[in-house]
Amino acid sequence: MRTCPRKFAFSYVERARPSFVPATLRFGGSIHAALELRYRCRLEGLTATPEALLSAYHDAWRREHQRDGDIPVRFNKGDDTDTLAALADRMLRSFLDSPLATPKGTILGVEEELRVELVPDLPDLLARVDLVTMTDESLFVIDFKTSRSRWTEPKAQESGDQLVLYGRTVEELGRTLGLPVKLHFAIITKAKKPVIQLLPVPTDPTRVAALTESVSQVWRAIQTGNFYPSPSPQNCTSCPFRSRCPVFAG
Repeated sequence: MRTCPRKFAFSYVERARPSFVPATLRFGGSIHAALELRYRCRLEGLTATPEALLSAYHDAWRREHQRDGDIPVRFNKGDDTDTLAALADRMLRSFLDSPLATPKGTILGVEEELRVELVPDLPDLLARVDLVTMTDESLFVIDFKTSRSRWTEPKAQESGDQLVLYGRTVEELGRTLGLPVKLHFAIITKAKKPVIQLLPVPTDPTRVAALTESVSQVWRAIQTGNFYPSPSPQNCTSCPFRSRCPVFAG
């Protein structure tokens, strides 16, 4: 929800070539692929070993490498493909040992693409939802994140705008089933001993209305081509389009 408009244009309008691929981005995507394998196996009544999940991680990393071609990967200090693979192994084993690997109820969707109309004058919202489960009491929408450290509940709340909108995609199903929709972040920390967290993201009609208005403003800006830079120390430092950005030109 807070992506720099100029970065959005580089990525999705101009399809500009990035200067590098952040290793953290590729790592997160590869971890997601491993988690997807686990839940798809659960859907089919199969098991998934730590070795199988790590193999899925490596396969996803290779696919991304082939897709990105000769664009270099930028690692954080002290990291390389081997250290990240070892970290992935620890994280995936910790995940398999946690209750999150065997969620209660029924799995309804894994990496599912869902659409919803927010308001009539906007394009449908397309969401790729990590995990949707159902119990007798609720529908659960879960978004996985890898993180260097634990999250707090306020952090989850502050980071939940996109997840709140994703929750809209299953509201109709919830109404049909007579079940409330509950949103959660699932955090897997990148630590020597990874920690698994499941944090709720509360929502209410006021927040949904504010986010819908924000999406409307973004859509109007896209239609007018108003892709202004929105510099920040946190985002600009790791932006793969920094060398192209007018903020840093000259």
